[in-house]
Amino acid sequence: MTVSSVRFAELSSSRHYGVCRTITDVTYDSRKVSSNTLFVPVVGQRVDGYDYVGDAAARGACAVLTDRGHAPELIKRYASSMAVIVSRSPVEALSRFSSLHILGNRHFTSVAVTGSCGKTTTKEMIASVLSVEHTVAATPGNLNSTLGLPLAVLSVDSDTDYAVFEMGVDHIGEMDMMTRILPPDLAVITNIGISHLEKFRTRENIAREKAKIILPQTEAHVPASCAYLDIIRQAGGRLTLVDNPFSDCRFLGLDGIGLTLGRHSFLMPAVGEHNIKDASLAVSVCRSLGCTDEVIAEGLSNLRPLFGRSRVVRDGAVTVIEDCYNASLDSVSDAIRTISRLSWSAGKLIVLGDMKELGSQSREAHGRVGQALCGAQCRNILLYGEEMEEAYRVLYDNGQAGRVFHTPSFEALSAELGRVTESGDLVLIKGSRSLAMERLHETLREVV
Repeated sequence: MTVSSVRFAELSSSRHYGVCRTITDVTYDSRKVSSNTLFVPVVGQRVDGYDYVGDAAARGACAVLTDRGHAPELIKRYASSMAVIVSRSPVEALSRFSSLHILGNRHFTSVAVTGSCGKTTTKEMIASVLSVEHTVAATPGNLNSTLGLPLAVLSVDSDTDYAVFEMGVDHIGEMDMMTRILPPDLAVITNIGISHLEKFRTRENIAREKAKIILPQTEAHVPASCAYLDIIRQAGGRLTLVDNPFSDCRFLGLDGIGLTLGRHSFLMPAVGEHNIKDASLAVSVCRSLGCTDEVIAEGLSNLRPLFGRSRVVRDGAVTVIEDCYNASLDSVSDAIRTISRLSWSAGKLIVLGDMKELGSQSREAHGRVGQALCGAQCRNILLYGEEMEEAYRVLYDNGQAGRVFHTPSFEALSAELGRVTESGDLVLIKGSRSLAMERLHETLREVV
């Protein structure tokens, strides 16, 4: 992407002040700013992006996209050296520009992935397969919201054959905004769980919102086992129901999963049975786009694990299954089953943090985690957060208090983990993103 700051202002329905500069990159993170970067300060729950405009300017930002309230100060301070672009809502302005950018580059096929869990893994699988023979633009990392999607689509250029993006939603109406930015040719709904139930109130509302990813021209791929197919069908479009296409699945511990697709056998480097569901959706989409089973096998064997999504990390004397990007009832249950089934010569530990944004279902969901943990094959269970107290109560009532530790304090959790972990152990770390459970790596590196 290369555009003048004046042209950006015109296309985003904003006003331009200061010098005209050339923009080749856009970011919300001041640490990623370089020359020719447009910085978009965002006000979040914990961080105010306007506190970092000075840092962005010092790093060479060529422009800043601001709301009207901050405009006078920023124009006064920076208009002599950079462009100051003023909009009622910077996020909406960026979304408007991104949608026009995509419209002007609409020579590619778009694939959009949504669901309560498994979005990133499914997206990575589809992108890995399509990349064998094509040029693919894919959502980097977790840019799957109305904040991240506009940045992701700006990576599309004239050489792109396929754009594979996540569309994560946490409130009603958000999917409408996303499909306006990128109307999908193909769509995937991985599942309908209880993530973000606090805002949606019912799973039926979650299903309706996610089903909005299906436009009249969209070909949708959905698990045949989905309990909300009636709601999804109401969205229209063409619906493909997906079953397991693999004739053989062999779980090989931390090495991955041995799969056979048609005449092709291969190793997919992914840990956990739940990856079969995601891979099945990827196969369905890629076959629909004309990929052969040979190409699909090659693409899935090239899969690379991402941060926080069942990634295997060796922390000195300890092996970690790092699954701390997010946590839902389905994904936590899958993780417990995975570590329980793994053969391991030393001890196994399960460290779980709260599952957030479950609303009225939180107590029941955490209780069900406790029930799943009752049968877990492991030496120690460490639970972190106020909501995980319900899981602890279930374990206590079932006579398993001796191997369980619960605390609302991260410092206490870290200290106990360091105390009970031994050299050679396998440790599962999982919790909602806001808990930043990856901080426990520092503790585990000290185990000898």
